[in-house]
Order: sequence, then structure tokens, then C-alpha cells
Amino acid sequence: MAESFITLQFDKSHLSTIGERLYTQSLDLIRELVANAYDADATEVRISISDSSISVEDTGSGMDNEGLRQYFTIGSDFKKLNPVSEKFRRLRIGEFGIGKFAVLSICNRFEIYTRSREYAATLVFDREDFERQADWNIPLIEHGIQDDQITGTRVTLYNIRKPLSFFDIERHLINVFPLYDKYFSIFVNEKKLQAKFIPGERFRIKETTRFGQIHGEIIIANLMLPKGQEGVGIRVKNVLIKRETFDIERLHSLSTRRLTGELNADYLPITTSRNDFIKDTPQYEEFMKIVVKKLRRVIKSLEKSVLSYRDKKAEMILSDALLTVREALKKNRDILLLDNLPLFGRSGRKFAEEEKIKSGVISTALSAQVAPKIDHESSFKDELRRALKKVKPKVRSRIKTLLRDDHRIVKKVRIGGSEFLVSFAHLGEEEKESFIEGGIIFINRDHKLFKKIETKTELVLYHLIRLVTQEVIKLTSVHDLEVAFDWHGKLIRDAFLSIKEQT
Repeated sequence: MAESFITLQFDKSHLSTIGERLYTQSLDLIRELVANAYDADATEVRISISDSSISVEDTGSGMDNEGLRQYFTIGSDFKKLNPVSEKFRRLRIGEFGIGKFAVLSICNRFEIYTRSREYAATLVFDREDFERQADWNIPLIEHGIQDDQITGTRVTLYNIRKPLSFFDIERHLINVFPLYDKYFSIFVNEKKLQAKFIPGERFRIKETTRFGQIHGEIIIANLMLPKGQEGVGIRVKNVLIKRETFDIERLHSLSTRRLTGELNADYLPITTSRNDFIKDTPQYEEFMKIVVKKLRRVIKSLEKSVLSYRDKKAEMILSDALLTVREALKKNRDILLLDNLPLFGRSGRKFAEEEKIKSGVISTALSAQVAPKIDHESSFKDELRRALKKVKPKVRSRIKTLLRDDHRIVKKVRIGGSEFLVSFAHLGEEEKESFIEGGIIFINRDHKLFKKIETKTELVLYHLIRLVTQEVIKLTSVHDLEVAFDWHGKLIRDAFLSIKEQT
């Protein structure tokens, strides 16, 4: 049997289409040029853009003749065999050896000038000329070198077909590259790019897997983020590959527009276009499993933080409401005859404290404590003293917080020689919105009406004023409904007049 061979051929025109089909957007070619500079230990990359040309110049190590040949070797494995740069020991970003053809997606002609320690040359690639020639040669002009010249490479694209805006390039590069590296800076039209600080709650992540390390931080931003910063950025070798939300909307009601941060995982396998991961791999599957688990912990911590914030806000609004009610009560002292009410009198103070203990307002807030025995005066005083260890300074004039825990906020309001207690508590959706028990006014934070308006400060303020004044009227034991409604209306009116006076 005769043996023969078939020659492997590659049409030149396909070289030109690699860049057009490999990269999804023109900004990716700028990313590739800057990535080459980073791999070459550049400390600065200066990008100049105009309507007809783009120039990317770096201060890296440059290339010699052999380096240029390697640069134009399709699918070169040089960076795979040399994954760490010589000077700064950077993990090299380049991997596939075809990124240099990305420039052909927006121009037909580019020029490369490079200078290493002992070599300098200019190479010109013209698409039309290259495709006309029978050979695969590219014109190269070698230069003499001088000792005072710095090393580096400059790539210039001529007659670009798709102009790129300064704003788009700036935003893309800030997002993609590690601008926190003090030995690496990028300038666009002489403006130095700066990484943007995002205020918010930060959660440090550091995990060692069987493939490598995951490290970075997840951020829950204080404000909504622009689209380009939404999601946790996943970096490989310091370059952003993509942002991922990890289906957070299925774990929590938190908007993905507040989720951001960055995680580094250099071991993750990436696609040729470097804008996604090869997902059907054990490395990616383990990465996702670990990060989703960490994110659940972040969400749990966030939920506690949100509840704490809501409690603080609720306490502030309650203080404002009680302050206005107090002023209204002062104006209506003669009508309500407050001094005649047992709850409000000094003589009834011991009675009120005993009722607090009986009703569980204090005793249930104590961890691992037994409700005090009130048979003996000394024992009662000792237990009460321990129970009130959490008493805080006055939030407003004559208004004091007695207790604040995960279930309730208890405040005492004093008017001259009189006082009353208000417990703002989680009592369940089925409980009434307000009532009096054990001589204490209870306001239900779980009532459906309150849950509906709790994010609207002014409505909550009105809601609390309405309920507190309503329960105060009940304490008077008035039997005439018309009189009761009249008094209630006067208290609400005077409470809001006091707000107006304060503002």
C-alpha cells in the first residue's frame, strides 16, 4: 500500500478574522495589550487615543529578535512554560498566544516598536499587504541602540474603524486590572486611572482548596452600584474574568445592585477569550460550592446587621414620638388629671416596678436569670438593680431607655412627678397593635399595619403617636366615647404642633 501525505494548510485570511471572532467587544483588545505590558514587568502603561489611532506604550522589559518571533507564533506556549515574570514575579496573564490578533478587529494596520537591553526594532503589519504576499513574512526594521534608552514596547493602531471612547476605556480598565499594585499604573490620555473605593460592609474571604487558594472580599455596598460593578468580580492572575451574583436573589431579598467585591482564584480554568470560565471542571465546581457557602454566611451576618439597624432606627423614632406625646400631655394636664392616675404618680412607683417584673418586661430580657422573688423588700431591690444594669442615659429630655434587646425596647417617660412606660415589642402578627398590660403600654412591632409602613419614617412617627396617645386615654378610664375621642384628637394635634415648633 502506497503511503502519502496531505499538507496542513492555513489560509492567511483566517488570521485576520481571529481577532474579530474571538473577542466580543473592541475594549478587549486594549485589555490584551495592557495584559502583555503587565506580563513584561511594566510599571507604567500609557494609552493615547484619538479619532483615527490608538497607541499603547509600556515600560516593560521589551523584546529581542527571538521574542518578536515568539510573539508572532500562533498558540505559543512561552508563557505557559514561563508563568512568572522575571523582575516582579508576577503571575503572567497571557496563556494562549493569540491575543495579539485582537487588534485586527478594529484596524488593518498596526506597528510595534520594542526595545530590550540589547535590541531595538520596529515591525509593521499591514493586513492587505500580508494577504497579497505569497510568503508569511512581516517587514522588520532593526535599530541601533543607545545606553540611555529605557526598555519597553509601543503598539500603535492606525486608521481604526471603530473609535473607542475615553470613558469606556477608563471604566473597563479600572474594572479589569489590579490598580492597587503600587508597581503598576495605567494612564489614558495622561490621566492616571485610580481604583474606586466602594463604601459598604466588607467580608474577608480566605480559603485553601486542593487546587489553590481563594482570597479577597465580598462587599455589600451602602448604595446601589452601576451595572459594571454589580456582582463579585472573579480574578485569575490579577485580571478580572467576570462578575458573578451567585444567585443571591434566591438566598435573600437583597438587590444584586448592592453586591460587589473581588475574589482571586488563580487556579480556575478560563476560556480562550478570557471572559468566562470552563465550568465543567472540578476546579470551577469546587470554587462555586465554597463561595456560595461563604455567601450564605455573609447573608446571615447581613440580616443581623439589618435587624440591628432597624432596631436603632425604631428606637430613635419611638423617642421622637414619646417626646412629642410628652409635650402634648403637658399642655393637657388639667384635662387628663394625670396626677390622679396611679400609674403616673410617684407613690405608685413601687407598684409599677413590681408590675414590670410580673409582666415579664424585665425578667424575660435577662439571660439565664430567674424572675425575682418580690416577697422580701431587699431581694426585690437586688434583683431590680441587676435587671436595670442596662439602663442608658436619657435619649431626650426626661425620656429614658430601660431595656433594649432583640425582642423589645422599653422606655420611661417622665412629666414632672409623673411617669409611664412604653414597650415597643415583637408580639406576633396576630396580636393587637397596642394594649395595656401590667400598667405598661405595649406597641406591637409585628402588626401588619406597622410592617407595611416601617420603612416610612414620618408614617411610623404618626403611627406611634396615635397609639401611645390612644392607650394613655384608655388609662383615664373615661366612659364617654365622645370625650375620649375629643381628648385623643387634642393630644395628637398638640403632639404634631410640638414637632412643628421643634423644626
